[in-house]
Order: sequence, then C-alpha cells, then structure tokens
Amino acid sequence: MTRLREVTERSDLVNLREKMTQYLPDSAGVRGFLEVLILMQHKLDNKVYVPEDSGVSSLIVVTPSCSQEHIQNLTLFWDTKEEDDEEVLRLLKTLSDWDWTAPVYFRVHPVVIYTKVEELKKNGMLGNEQMWSHRVFDGSLYSLDTSNLQEIKIPEGFYVDTLRAEDEPTVASNWEYNWTETRKGLESIVTNQPSVAIRKRVLEEEGVSGPPVRSHLVAWSLLYKHGFLGNTFTVPEYRRRGLGTAATLAMSEKLRQLDISQNYG
Repeated sequence: MTRLREVTERSDLVNLREKMTQYLPDSAGVRGFLEVLILMQHKLDNKVYVPEDSGVSSLIVVTPSCSQEHIQNLTLFWDTKEEDDEEVLRLLKTLSDWDWTAPVYFRVHPVVIYTKVEELKKNGMLGNEQMWSHRVFDGSLYSLDTSNLQEIKIPEGFYVDTLRAEDEPTVASNWEYNWTETRKGLESIVTNQPSVAIRKRVLEEEGVSGPPVRSHLVAWSLLYKHGFLGNTFTVPEYRRRGLGTAATLAMSEKLRQLDISQNYG
C-alpha cells in the first residue's frame, strides 16, 4: 500500500519545485520551502514527503514548517479538485512519527487548502479540535522586473551588511511572528538564510578603549524558510530615511544573484 516517503535528493526537490509551479498561486507555501531547501542544500531541518508513487499525486508535505516547540507543525498542498479526499487522508496518516490526535499547526496555506482541511476536520475525518491555522488570507504573487530596480541609496554614515548571529535578539524583539520560532530556530534563519542588514557607523568617544569605529543594527530584511521575503523592519528613530526601501531593494538584488526565481511579500 502506498505511503508517504521522504525526498532527499536535490534533483528530486528540483523536479517537485517545477511541478508545483503549475499549481501557483495555491502551491506558493510548499514551493517556497522547496526553493529554499534547494538553495541551502541540507543546512535546514525541514523534511519533504510525497507519496511513493508521486508521479500520479500532487500531495506534498513539509515538516516542520517552523521551530515552534510543543506542537506539531506542517505545510502541505494537494490539488483539491483532482485528488480523492479519502486517499489524501490515508496518505497523511502514514506521515512518519506523526500523531494526528495531538495538536497540529498548519502554516502558510492558501484559502483553498485551509477550507478543505476545515471541512475534513468538521466531518471527523482528520485530527481534532487541536488542529489550527494562525492566519489564512487571499494574497497575490508579484514578479519583479530587476531591470527597473532603482539604485540603492542610503544616507551617509550607514552601510549595507548581512545579519549575524548576535543580531538575533534585536530581530526577535521586533518581529510580530517571533512566537513561531524558538531562539535557536530564529538564529538558524538569521545565520543561514539570505539577509540584509543596514548598520549605522558610530564613532567611539575620544579616550574610550576599543576599535575606532563600531556600528549598530538599524534596519533589516530576510528570507523566511518558506521562501517569503519579509520581516523588513526599521528601528523607529531611523525611519523616513529610505532605509527600509534600501533593505528591500538590496534583498531583491541578492535573491536575483542567487537565482531565486520567486519571492513573496
């Protein structure tokens, strides 16, 4: 009987990514994970599962979808118009080391998947009342014409850098969704994912020991594990200077150079 199997080969992940392209925008969450996993080449702890005979199924499961502790979490996709509900349910219940009677958190799903999961839950076919999704919304995907990107301009005294492990507390304290990640998980995103940091140079006072120049983080943007470009933030006292725009443009250029074909906001 067909079960879900883990996909580990890069070439297979690439093929799955291309397969998910035909289902956009509904497959954006899963496709974003695939894009980042291909880029990072096993530096992340996310696992991808498909049916053993994946050639005839659109079902893909990614777990964990965040490092949140004490609750199972996943991102999934299937063509709800073509796939048989009972077969999808049967396959989901073969997910390795998964307990559908325990709390389950669904993340980064389109309305069509959320609606189907809620229907299956209501009918008593999947999980229980401890299954939930934090936010569901209809959104848009945008393509960026990089030939028209404006020049990155930042005021004198600031410079473009990348995020570092020591920036994690600052990023976490100003992130609306910091509850989805443990400190270790967020540090992994900050240190492993593409990011942009804008720092302000600060001259040391005369007579103070240490290096002649130091800096502190004032704005940033990063790429989430699910391929969304976000968490763009500027420290309040440094706003209205174009720093957020500069961070976004610098991230777009970085992703272009890394050949990431999509980024979502």
